[in-house]
Amino acid sequence: MFKLACPSCGAEVVFRSATSAMAVCEYCRSTLLREGDAVRDAGKMAVVLEDYSPIRITTSGMYAGKAFGVVGRIQLRYEDGFWNEWYILFDDGRAGWLSDASGQYAITEDAGLADDAPSFVQTVPGGQYAWDGITYTASDLRTARCTAGEGELPFQVGPGWEARVVDYRQTVRFLTLDYSEEGKPRRYAGKAVSLGDLRCQLLREPEEILRSAGHLKGKAEALACPSCGASIEWRPAVATHLHCPACGAESDASSGTAEVMEASRREAALETTLKLGDEARIDGTVWTLIGLMKCRETGGSDEWVEYLLYSEGQGFLWLVESSAGWDKVKVLDVWPESVSASAVRHEGEAYTRMQAYGAQVVQVAGAFNWRVQVGDAVAVTDYRGGSATLSSERSPAELTWSLAQRVPASTIDGWFGRKGKLAAGAAVTALAGSGEAGADGERRQALRPLAWVFTVLILLINVPIAVFGGLYSFFLILIAVAVLWLPVYTNVLED
Repeated sequence: MFKLACPSCGAEVVFRSATSAMAVCEYCRSTLLREGDAVRDAGKMAVVLEDYSPIRITTSGMYAGKAFGVVGRIQLRYEDGFWNEWYILFDDGRAGWLSDASGQYAITEDAGLADDAPSFVQTVPGGQYAWDGITYTASDLRTARCTAGEGELPFQVGPGWEARVVDYRQTVRFLTLDYSEEGKPRRYAGKAVSLGDLRCQLLREPEEILRSAGHLKGKAEALACPSCGASIEWRPAVATHLHCPACGAESDASSGTAEVMEASRREAALETTLKLGDEARIDGTVWTLIGLMKCRETGGSDEWVEYLLYSEGQGFLWLVESSAGWDKVKVLDVWPESVSASAVRHEGEAYTRMQAYGAQVVQVAGAFNWRVQVGDAVAVTDYRGGSATLSSERSPAELTWSLAQRVPASTIDGWFGRKGKLAAGAAVTALAGSGEAGADGERRQALRPLAWVFTVLILLINVPIAVFGGLYSFFLILIAVAVLWLPVYTNVLED
């Protein structure tokens, strides 16, 4: 441990690691570069955005049987959001990084230069990289800027410092190739984790967050839309990309005030079964609906609605409403393992490839923890197992896996306290513009079995008579069958 006085304000600055190259004075924000037994003031570092991560400098935990402590942080912002990289020191002197992105965590350690790595510009989501006998799949490609930092760090960074990184996954394994410096990328290897797995201590309490930021994590607040003035409910720093449900304007609220990013064309209000602000109690946990988006199959007519729910203790959860019913969807930290070109395995269960299709966002409203826009498109591949569906979603910068479990409409009713409003109809209520995916289509489809029964009865009774009655009798039978099937294909029975 190396201690000295900040040359700018005189406060004590501590270097806990012999390998740390810089530290940020917590009092005056000066960036101090270590040069032997002295430091040089390299200017001021921006204050980190209070993003309500429960982690802080001095947080401690256990990983792979070794105790560690958090000693520094850098904040990185990319086009669609931001994340934290926490610099950690182990008791045996080793160092590592704890990645913290919207409630998903991974710990990695320096594993040397990657002489065999593909170039950054040639890497795509889904691409493979083999190292140490393991084949990894590219999950995330980002070019990000350092916006702020605190504590001590192993290299010099500052506002404007650019990071180019590619994340890879293989089941629970996690690997990052860092292309930020010239030459070969540096490799960091580890695994995806949760704060529970790490047995973290000295995490920030909600009361501390309240004192330091003036907002309680996840507490609903209202902002005036900077485009039309309508009220937008949001969760400070939990979901910072907002879409006004009134005018569709897209805003960035990461600074605590909404700034217009893009004024969308005014369009018809998004009519959905569940509404922004609705609350559900799922397995004893309260979830709040903070965002929703309507999606359509690329080049097709199938539509569905995806609802984003947030819980302070559990993070994010999705509910999806489609013509097939309701699904509860969780983004996976531990990825499935590929078995063949048409099958994967997850938690001991085999899943077989069902279908592949494109999906596109056509309407969006509410708050999200990343930037979502009308027109965003992904390539989806579904795999079916015994009781659930695994889906991979691929965009130009990211590949994710999620697990969907079918939920009866009556269960959704119970979660949201709707007293049978969903179950009274069918599996799904009407989705605007979705044709027979709506309630009218479901009612008409419910008549189909009856139509078949009475068609068979008409033929059994009348065909023998028609044999002796001639062509005119057959013509009357055809008219009767057509009238019988008319309600199945039209709204003739509607008021």
